Amino acid sequence: MTIMEDQPAEKRKSPRIDFRLDIQVKGQDGLRDVRNLGLYGIFIRTENPAQFQIGDSIYIEMKFPHETKALSMKARVSHISKKGIGVEFMDLPPRDAMSMESCFNIFKHSTPMPGT
Repeated sequence: MTIMEDQPAEKRKSPRIDFRLDIQVKGQDGLRDVRNLGLYGIFIRTENPAQFQIGDSIYIEMKFPHETKALSMKARVSHISKKGIGVEFMDLPPRDAMSMESCFNIFKHSTPMPGT
């Protein structure tokens, strides 16, 4: 496995916003820290990114501030760096996709875009 030093060439389907949220990666102890959010993926900060491989499927649970219920979703590891992993959501049910879009739209106006 290669851990990337810098950000990869931009391949995202939508912009990301700086966003902090604790999530649970199923099968791992403790909470992980989301560092940014996009409509199709997130960056998860983790102490041991080397435990993941690009293409790995993981299951995560997260609860957005405006939601009463946690979302449980499947994601695919698409990027690995020294600080964590970038994942893209897979098979997101329409209701969860709407929650994601609502959260993104609420917070995109209150948080700076990464790199700005």
